Amino acid sequence: MNTGQTLLVTVGLLLFTIFILTVYRTTSSRFAFAIANEALLTGTGVAQSLIDEITSKNFDEKTINNVVSLPDSLTPVSLLGPDKNETDYTKFDDIDDYNNYKRTEKMSRLGNFDSIVKVFYVNMKNPDLISSNPTFAKKIEVYVINSFVTDTIKMYRVVTY
Repeated sequence: MNTGQTLLVTVGLLLFTIFILTVYRTTSSRFAFAIANEALLTGTGVAQSLIDEITSKNFDEKTINNVVSLPDSLTPVSLLGPDKNETDYTKFDDIDDYNNYKRTEKMSRLGNFDSIVKVFYVNMKNPDLISSNPTFAKKIEVYVINSFVTDTIKMYRVVTY
């Protein structure tokens, strides 16, 4: 082989290497994108499932056996969270018991999905405003974190009495 042929073979190998690296990068990017999308969908499902569980409970501890006509009769803001006898989420009987509740869902394919719940009283006319007094509207916020999702998934629902 002369110098010209050696140079052509070298350039050919270089171009082939660049092509293979480009294909690898494209394939790995698509795979990472697919995994991130799957994790996002799974995390959204975890959040929605938790919201559905919470909203299946009574509005407030005071509304379980009674009809409440004044918001001041509801659980005070400072006491939102589980009652003393509710040591496990299976004993939660009303929405605000889930305030500051944390849960980890273990998925074999995508790892752990960590959920955090916040429950607030909100303004009836503007549910984006947190109320410092009891109202007939509670906002449930669920945050889900997973290592394959670049940002925290946040879902919320406003429940009224």
